[in-house]
Amino acid sequence: MNRRRYPDFVFAGAARSGSTAVVESLRRRDEVFVTQPKEPHYLALAEGGAAFTGPGDELTINAKAVTDQAAYEELFRDAPSGALTGEGSVSTLYYSAEAAPRLRALNPEVRVVVVLREPVARAYSSHQYLVNRGFEPEPDFLAAVALEEERISAGWHHLWHYTAMSRYAEDVARLQEHFPSTRVWWYDDLMRDEESTLAEIHEFVGLSRPTTQLSVGRVNASGAPRRPWLQTAMQVASRSAALRRVVKAVVPFDARERLRGSNLAVNDVPPDVRRALAPHFAADLDRLGSVLGRPVPAEWRS
Repeated sequence: MNRRRYPDFVFAGAARSGSTAVVESLRRRDEVFVTQPKEPHYLALAEGGAAFTGPGDELTINAKAVTDQAAYEELFRDAPSGALTGEGSVSTLYYSAEAAPRLRALNPEVRVVVVLREPVARAYSSHQYLVNRGFEPEPDFLAAVALEEERISAGWHHLWHYTAMSRYAEDVARLQEHFPSTRVWWYDDLMRDEESTLAEIHEFVGLSRPTTQLSVGRVNASGAPRRPWLQTAMQVASRSAALRRVVKAVVPFDARERLRGSNLAVNDVPPDVRRALAPHFAADLDRLGSVLGRPVPAEWRS
């Protein structure tokens, strides 16, 4: 049995940028062990704990976050001997000031994977995701953005930080400072050529190039519900810990995601939303390009 108590790789973020697809593709490989939960949030939240105050935070992140080091180490206890171990907390990027030094103390040689999404689309997806889960009380995205600072001050957890989580440059620079091998992919490439992008990520974390299909399909998606009654039923089910355990035990991950995804119609960012928010990210995208030594995708500027 492998007794290592640290990750060999982490998917650090950004949120709503394909983390589930990437991490689940890694989990399916025999030579990889990924924690349950996928997002323990230990690296970001260990000292302060998880005591967020937003709608549903008590049922979700507060209940699931692993904030004790011994408990975090225990997540890796069953990793097979020789397996690469990892986790996928997207909070690691956003809380890099706390997470990067904590991760370095565990494993200075860790491989850090980052996937970034065009910032307006990322924020909009996060809002749709929270609306669909029944937690976001403000259905209008721009109105919710106007409440962001108030919510942050009140202690709502990071998924509610719609525009703040879409500013990447400082956090990417900090991860690179602690882990020079940190590698950044674009969400656009993951969507255009999922197989090749996943293969690159697998090789980066130390795996041989895969010989089988890696794609796990559309997972953890956001969008507008096609059948509101079904969305409501899934919201009710998600609020019962006992029911969630039963469903996970009897319904495979792929089947759950097919059902959830089939009920969501993907929505593009409305033009008025893009016009209102895109200018706020221009300076950060310039700095991000400087940090990475390559420009962000041209379509992020349109």
